[in-house]
Amino acid sequence: MKIFLLLSIIILAIFFGVKKVLNSAKRNLFRDQEAWSGKDINIKYSKTKEILESKRDNNYLKIIADESKLYLEDQSSEEN
Repeated sequence: MKIFLLLSIIILAIFFGVKKVLNSAKRNLFRDQEAWSGKDINIKYSKTKEILESKRDNNYLKIIADESKLYLEDQSSEEN
């Protein structure tokens, strides 16, 4: 009888412990998703001469690299 009682207490403790761990893991996994779900991403397009020149004869990766470079330069100038 004592063994059965001890075994049932251990099983219940393991069950509730695993349930608590799974709930906290689920909460942590979906926290970032909740933070981003209601936000819109605004993309600013620049009409500079450098970008227009690169569109003529370069591939799309070069265009994206040029846009990214200009965006990062704008961001760093705003921070300063």
